[in-house]
Amino acid sequence: MSRIKINTSMILMALVALTAAATWIIPAGKYETIEKNGRQVFLADSFHYIENSPQNLFDVLQAPMKAFTRSSAAEIMAFLLIIGGAFMIVERTGAITAAIKHLSLFFAKKPKLRHLFIPVSMILFSLGGATFGMCEETLIFIPIFIPLAISLKYDSAVGVAVPFLGAGAGFAGAFMNPFTLGIAQGIAQLPLYSGMGYRIIIWLTTTCAAITFVYLYARRVEKNPKTSITYDFDKEKEAQLKLNKNVHEKFTLSHKLVLSIFGGTFALLIFGVLKYGWYITEIGGLLFGMAVAVSFVSRLKISEITQAFYDGVRSMAEVIFLLALATSVIIIAENGNILGTVLHFMSGAISKFNAVFASWAVVIMQACFDIFIPSGSAKAVLSMPILAPLSDLIGLSRQTMVLAFQLGGGWLNICIPTDPIVISAIAMARIPYQKWLRFVLPLVAVFFAMSFIFLWIAVHINWQ
Repeated sequence: MSRIKINTSMILMALVALTAAATWIIPAGKYETIEKNGRQVFLADSFHYIENSPQNLFDVLQAPMKAFTRSSAAEIMAFLLIIGGAFMIVERTGAITAAIKHLSLFFAKKPKLRHLFIPVSMILFSLGGATFGMCEETLIFIPIFIPLAISLKYDSAVGVAVPFLGAGAGFAGAFMNPFTLGIAQGIAQLPLYSGMGYRIIIWLTTTCAAITFVYLYARRVEKNPKTSITYDFDKEKEAQLKLNKNVHEKFTLSHKLVLSIFGGTFALLIFGVLKYGWYITEIGGLLFGMAVAVSFVSRLKISEITQAFYDGVRSMAEVIFLLALATSVIIIAENGNILGTVLHFMSGAISKFNAVFASWAVVIMQACFDIFIPSGSAKAVLSMPILAPLSDLIGLSRQTMVLAFQLGGGWLNICIPTDPIVISAIAMARIPYQKWLRFVLPLVAVFFAMSFIFLWIAVHINWQ
């Protein structure tokens, strides 16, 4: 019998079906809402049962289409298309790849500075994870960093860990990631990228933890190569590699201009969000402008630019469909009037805890959810419509609830076997999954402990 490969789409489709079935079983109920500070807030004591509205097969089939026409979801989907096209143009210029290769070769040729290779490179990847959700993109750099790490007397595991764990730390501790934080804050009706000061502190702390973890492992391998989890593979790889340390990677004026525009775009984005309260539409326009500006200064032909943009748009098709499926779950739950009942049950369970323990419970709940749905965007659309009003019911600020969602739904992305990026990353270095899991679990444990501390602080300072 052939093995059935379960992916995120299948899981979400199953959730859609289960939610529809639940509308036939779970009693319908709802909360009354009032407008508070410009947003709709559930009244904690207003829950009451109403007549059931079970969803039939045709209702289920219509749900994805309704997701595409749902105003909040449609805006996010359009935003993702612009992001995909804009970043693909930047990637096709070769500027980012050239910059990292240039930096990597610099450390390879400067033995006294080579210990800066790990922290500097991981900070760059962490910034990518924190600002534009770098995740799949790390796979491009792992084949570059594996031979580089070996040449620096480290091992292939370091070559995987530098880009992958760097981006992972930035992704979970993000302060500007539109795919998780942006969507979650939008659904929670919070100002986009609000609370940035505390989030930057979290990002710095988690990034330092990841750097320290990888650096200590690298130093141990440097002193005793047999402690490497990829020792046998690296002996083969070292014999096969013909690393020419005298070859210079071209870093052209065009590359420098592209990177200047790229950096300037994010500086302008921060300014616009903080000064003028820019949201998805304005940021999408800014990124489209970046794509146009990069196109002018790059050496790409018009046909290559348009092809890159459309390739980027196409690359978002799967993400958008996952968002449509995730939104379908909420649409069916809303139309079946069971969302209020679920909220009532969850609030009853979590409200038994104080605010701190409630936020910790959300972290653990999201981590369990992460095993089945690695997509951060899908989890945001699926979870936040429940978690945002739940925070009102249990006396937890929505900002803190978004943080609990973000941290709980991020750390397992560096080790769960259901995430194809994890499997692809370690496969490049021939690291067996069980070895990678043993390697990374101590860091995951540290991340969760830090998350509990961050949330404890957020509750006690009444972070808004």
